[in-house]
Amino acid sequence: MELFRELMQIVGPDNVSADAAVRERFGRTTAPHGTTPLGVVYPTTREQVQQIVRIAARFSVPLFPVSRGKNWGYGDACAPRDGNVIVDLSRMNRIIEINAALAYAVIEPGVSQGQLKDHIDREGLPLMFDATGAGPDASIVGNAIERGSGHTPYGDHFATSCNYEVVLPDGSLMQTGFGAYPGAQAQHVYKWGIGPTLDGLFSQSNFGIVTRMTLWLMPKPESFAMFIVALRTRDSVGPFFEVIRRLRMAGTVRSTLHCFNRGRLLAAATRFPWDRASGRQALEVENTELYRELCDRYALPEWAATGSLSGTRGEVKAAARAIRSVLGTVPGLERVVVVSERTLSLGQQIARLLTPVAPGLSFIKRLESVQLGMALLKGHPSYHSLKGAHWRARTQPSQTGDPIDSQSGLAWICPILPMTAAAVQEVSALAEAAFHEYGFEYQATITAINERALIAVLSISFDHASADERERAQRCQSLLLDKLLDRGYVPYRGPASVLQLVWPRAPEYWQFLSSLKRHVDPAGVVAPGRYLPG
Repeated sequence: MELFRELMQIVGPDNVSADAAVRERFGRTTAPHGTTPLGVVYPTTREQVQQIVRIAARFSVPLFPVSRGKNWGYGDACAPRDGNVIVDLSRMNRIIEINAALAYAVIEPGVSQGQLKDHIDREGLPLMFDATGAGPDASIVGNAIERGSGHTPYGDHFATSCNYEVVLPDGSLMQTGFGAYPGAQAQHVYKWGIGPTLDGLFSQSNFGIVTRMTLWLMPKPESFAMFIVALRTRDSVGPFFEVIRRLRMAGTVRSTLHCFNRGRLLAAATRFPWDRASGRQALEVENTELYRELCDRYALPEWAATGSLSGTRGEVKAAARAIRSVLGTVPGLERVVVVSERTLSLGQQIARLLTPVAPGLSFIKRLESVQLGMALLKGHPSYHSLKGAHWRARTQPSQTGDPIDSQSGLAWICPILPMTAAAVQEVSALAEAAFHEYGFEYQATITAINERALIAVLSISFDHASADERERAQRCQSLLLDKLLDRGYVPYRGPASVLQLVWPRAPEYWQFLSSLKRHVDPAGVVAPGRYLPG
């Protein structure tokens, strides 16, 4: 095919493939149904990306860019439609600059979380970055332009990035913010520039391919602690977030905070017991005794939350006291534990002494879990955080925990809701009813993304190898999304299958964006159908 011959001239014959095995690999997905691409191209420079989009426009072939394709639960590397050419940006993995004084990094889309973490450690820089639970191989740029979130006060990744370098559909290059001005002194430290702000046009959109961005980093704090909250009743989670809202608004808690229900905690602890349950119904419905047995074995509360405290020693101590005091008013509170780095180090010393005597001691197991949680909060990505993705998969996961390798199914719905008890309880009730109607365990992670809003990540985990489970997962996702939209809970992110149900709810908004898309990209070069209809 002439298209691929021309692409080979740009990137070299080893960096273009229309091979059936490669196309099949990029058609694999954790979503219920995948697509088949036309081929894959692997550029290494922005100039190559510019030439690729010009060639694609000439052949009227849509491109689907992925940074590293680890967008679990939201679409991964699978294109929204058949016949796209995947532009895999993973080889564009340069860390161009790190400024320790101003705490920022300039990176390309192929830079992974693990790569940046290793670079910071190797250089001995007094900095940390906000990591997600997607593992060391996930892209930082990709998550930021998807408006993903992490764990620290810098948990809103779009808000803490700026100065995007973008290849437009005609092959031209532009920069956003002050980066548009040659030699601008503030291009890496101020997001908005002058005039209409353009960063948002290139997040969750098909308006161009981001080839570079500035990411703001955090100075390593003098003191750091993790707090863990356990709630013993299902109804406690609403009042808990009422209290968290007050703590966030007061500035006592500055980090994002994640709260996990029992189903989500169980998936992180073990795998579905296929030898003792059919999976046709949710485990908590089909075999209540078995479900309770597993939850008791791993000492799982109804809900558990984690957050971080950072600053001077005095600030962390004061915040810890306030958190213990205020959270003590939450009905159904089981415990609040604040773990400092010093406490964790002491626990590890005790564990080393106990391990030869009682390697399975629950204290040791819990300490390992706390240690991994603390590491993630401090910007240390881990493959362990992907463990919960394999809940219903029958195949053992690979060493990297890639959900596709284990044939794990992940269909996520992620509505934004106000941080009120009423909203939390309503969304939780809707989700649990829908999950149980289609035979899946209710799994939820609710994240306080700012002082006023929550993200509810409602995770439909299924066995991707089962046609029946794939079909049930898709029907469950559609039903729940409809019910949420009827009550005004709109997802903040999602694959094309989710967005197709979202678009009709705000026709004027999407029509405007689609008309803008046609103006910017008349040839439809940057894959239509991902975030914009058409």
